[in-house]
Amino acid sequence: MSTDGEAGFPCIFKASDGTALQARLFEPAGPPRAPVLVSGGLGIAQRFYAPFATWLAARGYRVMTFDLRGVGLSRPPGPGRSLRGMDADMLTWAQQDFAAAVRALSDRCGGEPVALIGHSLGMHHAAMTDAATQARLRVAVSVAAGSGYWRDWAAPTRRKAPLMLHLAGPLLTPLLGYFPGRRLGMVGDLPGPAARQWMRWCRHPEFAWGAQPELVLESLRSARFLIQAFSFTDDDAMTEACTRKLLAAMPNAPAVVQVVSPAEVDMQAIGHVGAFRRSAEPLLWPRMELALG
Repeated sequence: MSTDGEAGFPCIFKASDGTALQARLFEPAGPPRAPVLVSGGLGIAQRFYAPFATWLAARGYRVMTFDLRGVGLSRPPGPGRSLRGMDADMLTWAQQDFAAAVRALSDRCGGEPVALIGHSLGMHHAAMTDAATQARLRVAVSVAAGSGYWRDWAAPTRRKAPLMLHLAGPLLTPLLGYFPGRRLGMVGDLPGPAARQWMRWCRHPEFAWGAQPELVLESLRSARFLIQAFSFTDDDAMTEACTRKLLAAMPNAPAVVQVVSPAEVDMQAIGHVGAFRRSAEPLLWPRMELALG
């Protein structure tokens, strides 16, 4: 526990455009086994992953969590910490922020390759970042990640999709200068460019690689790290089909898929975010650790 009362120890690193980003380091008691980066889901702040990161550190890993620009501790300073006018889209996050996080952790560990725990959007970052960053990844453990085309989503989220993608998002984002997802109970607050790009991708049957192939195909094809993917039968957003669609978009990255039901790991529910809740510690977290190799 750090002196500011939060789990882990605070650190700051900078993206290549100079943007300062907030991170937390979770150090093992003895010599570290391997560096692990936890990259979070859309609009989810790093503090959500602190229990899991603490658990991994207790098993000897050096773990880093971080907040993308506009999220959690990396939101702008000032009254209300408003995202209005922030110029950041999905690829800013993948090619600037995520890339800087991988570089910062790898450099801290003497250039050692990094193992990734990518939750939902956090796995997209590995798929859509630059080849140099991908080359620093030893393995990516994909958790509840998949193609974002809304008609492929699980029923609970699919039913809400038209409201978010065709009404609330397109109307409120230009009006407010950002997407107020937190107040709407939809994903989270997003910078305007990120919200518009994400909604565009989600409306296309082939997601990002169909909506903007000129921006993402090169990265998808350059990914060559091993992927250990977890798909959950009760995920309320990403179906197994979504997961396999994302993996198929990275033809040069070998992948193994584990489809897990709550009963297999003695949980009442897992859903889209439950893999990182305390109830997952006894049986699911050890499976995820094993996937790190």
